[in-house]
Amino acid sequence: KKSPDALLAELKTSGLRGRGGAGFPTAFKFESCKNTPGDIKFLVCNADEGDPGAYSDRYIMEERPHSLLLGMILAGYIIGARHGVLYIRGEYPESIRAQRAAIAEIRQAGYLGDNILGSGFSFDFKIIEAQGAYICGEETALLSSIEGQRPEVRVRPPYPTQQGLFNKPTVVNNVETLACIPFILQNGGAAYAAIGRGRSTGTKLVCLDGHFRQPGLYEVDMGTPLATVVHELGGGF
Repeated sequence: KKSPDALLAELKTSGLRGRGGAGFPTAFKFESCKNTPGDIKFLVCNADEGDPGAYSDRYIMEERPHSLLLGMILAGYIIGARHGVLYIRGEYPESIRAQRAAIAEIRQAGYLGDNILGSGFSFDFKIIEAQGAYICGEETALLSSIEGQRPEVRVRPPYPTQQGLFNKPTVVNNVETLACIPFILQNGGAAYAAIGRGRSTGTKLVCLDGHFRQPGLYEVDMGTPLATVVHELGGGF
């Protein structure tokens, strides 16, 4: 019921930044794509999680699938994209199955397809099973892979928000970034901005492997000292 501009304003207030490593302001990327003219735009979820010992994306896709998918639908609404592409690591068959099942549930509930809930907005998903190249975690190499080309990093500019997938305006974000969006739009950008420290707002998932006394997945406020993560949460080495 709200306009894309109103939702974009909440994202700006939240201070959400990319969780894939670069920490780029999400609202800035969305606004760039939104303001680029074009009939066809794409939203791509980078779920090619290839870092050793990292499984935060996998946890979200398998245990919180609707957070990710709803975040993608909302992102598509903001930037004017009708197509959401999930590029999932091939070594994650359980994640692929969980996402397909969740997409079917969302479609049955009426939140996918043409003219969703009479809003005039249409959106649908496509899942792509990645073929296991580490370089595909870089966003422009990932786009080349989707196009069926050799996955190589592209020269920028132009940036994907101007010329991305099939040379159309495209937003690429990772799983954790997109999964934050429903909370922000439900509770308001200020509520999200109140978590964390300074320009680093919100929370972050961290993975502690078998070298820790208490291995596992932890969600911490941004700005949490590394010593707290290692000694209090992980119990030391």
